[in-house]
Amino acid sequence: MELNSSQQRAVSKIAGPCLVLAGPGSGKTAVLTKRVFELIKSGIQPKEILVITFTKAAAIEMKERFDRLSDDVYPVTFGTFHSLFWGILQKELGYKSTDIVMGSARTKLLKEAMEMSNLNSGDGVLLTAYSSELSAFNCSTVFMESYEPKFVEKTDLIAFSHAYEYLKDKYKVIDFDDMLSRTYKLFIDKPAVLAKWQSRFSYFLVDEMQDMNDIQFQLIRMLSDRTRNLFCVGDDDQSIYGFRGANPRLMQSFKEVYPEAEEIVLDYNYRNPKNVVGISGKLIKNNSARFNKDIKSVNDDGIIDICEYTDDVLEAKSIIEKIKGLIAKGTDYSNIAILYRNHSDARFIVDALINGNIPFYLKEKMPNIYSHFIITDIEAYFQIAIGNSTKARLLSIINRPNRFIHRRSVEVGGDLNGMLRFYRDSPSGYRTVEALKADLNLISKMSPAAAINYIKNAMGYNMFLHEEAMKQGLNYNDYGQILDFLIQVLKDCKTIKQAIDKLNILRLKIDFENKSNAGNRVDKIGLYTLHSSKGLEFDNVFIIGVNEGVLPTNKADSKEDIEAERRLFYVGITRTKRNLYLSYTNKKNRDKSRFLVELDYSASNSSPKSSSKRAETAAYSSSD
Repeated sequence: MELNSSQQRAVSKIAGPCLVLAGPGSGKTAVLTKRVFELIKSGIQPKEILVITFTKAAAIEMKERFDRLSDDVYPVTFGTFHSLFWGILQKELGYKSTDIVMGSARTKLLKEAMEMSNLNSGDGVLLTAYSSELSAFNCSTVFMESYEPKFVEKTDLIAFSHAYEYLKDKYKVIDFDDMLSRTYKLFIDKPAVLAKWQSRFSYFLVDEMQDMNDIQFQLIRMLSDRTRNLFCVGDDDQSIYGFRGANPRLMQSFKEVYPEAEEIVLDYNYRNPKNVVGISGKLIKNNSARFNKDIKSVNDDGIIDICEYTDDVLEAKSIIEKIKGLIAKGTDYSNIAILYRNHSDARFIVDALINGNIPFYLKEKMPNIYSHFIITDIEAYFQIAIGNSTKARLLSIINRPNRFIHRRSVEVGGDLNGMLRFYRDSPSGYRTVEALKADLNLISKMSPAAAINYIKNAMGYNMFLHEEAMKQGLNYNDYGQILDFLIQVLKDCKTIKQAIDKLNILRLKIDFENKSNAGNRVDKIGLYTLHSSKGLEFDNVFIIGVNEGVLPTNKADSKEDIEAERRLFYVGITRTKRNLYLSYTNKKNRDKSRFLVELDYSASNSSPKSSSKRAETAAYSSSD
């Protein structure tokens, strides 16, 4: 690869602090590896060079790319923040790998801390909120008294934090956050230890600086303070991990910390089509907290297809047709990706892919919508209605909605007739079970869609969902949408038996994909959340559900939150190497995302049908 002028300038930078602004497809990995090689050629000892990435996979890939630059083997250190500072803790404080608490063991510890703090440890959402807030605090360098939690009460977080720290000390364990926070404390408390590790390395290269949190920056700043040879590469426009503590403002403050720092912009995009670079630039310029960049593309225009649909079903159906068109013209499935904001936004497209027998894989495990309690409740009603009654199924639905039927009637009676016998001396109980039996008999003769509506409205299941949503502090619409989704999925089934069979097939399919998500991805379409798509690229990228309330999420209630959501969309649209397909729905008066307007793309102002038709025609001819 021949370097352009800005890349060459970065590679040739030897001493002193430097900030490299590297946008999508700018060749930052090549710059990092070639700079390491250039440092060695200039006479610097390889063992004095430290390269830090954020994931083990990135560290391995970077080392492999560096090793390919020469036949010689150089002892340059490539690692992650956690591996580096965990190694320091092991050597200085004697920690062992068995001291790390993770997975289910850590969850158990967190629940115990919740109970000690008089918080509801059985509430999974609440547990996640407290765990996330605690992690965000640990990623900062402030005292707990100065930390302002976003999702929980501060006094409760303090109590939870103290309980969790007490339990870790009691069981003599640490978690991953401690690898950084305890090293930071070690360096502050023992300057001699810091000085020892400062003398170990002289040149520091950091990848993906936009993902760095406060404590990581302070640690690398302390380590590099002896030489100030700190070379950081990142793109503030791609900072999307704020929920993990990433602080894109650190890039803005780099020149304040290092006034003498050189700033270099890698201003050529080698990945994206010219028109995608154009619209992405218009989009991201709406963010105020960023470095200005004039990014140029070396590629021709690609296809930008923006379409509106009346509902999620039609959106999914149209995307499947477009995919089939691409495949018919020679595109491999592996050159196609479908991106979405949240896993719940993918349920219609997953159903359409399964029905269309189109191979796909899930980048990360997706909550199986077909295992949601609402769908399992409806299936239980269906199974009982056609005679497949079990005690477990009866117990799951007899009081959804609440009919005041005693569990013992099921345990003793075994089935509906036995339940009637149980209540033979209780007229009200007998009538209740008799009414339930009559409703189930009616359901057995209905179409699945009609049966769901009957369960929902006539049998009162809707009332149960309202009560459940209130109890869980959730919006009822989230539950209502699952019922609407289920009706759409089963609308082609004529009988209850067909519906049950289809649900089981769909549930097993997603379970299988979840279990094999790290397996074979050859010739399969990739399904990714926007967050998990970062760092990847595909010839054809579909982004679905580009609506207000989804992207940006309706939880974004500040300018800072909106800018974070805009960065997320920017990351999504810059995954494409060739064609970009964006879609949204107008069901229930949902608006298209403001971000689509900010793209300022002319096709978005024409009629959806004509825009889509032109895009498809262009797509087919470009494949010839």
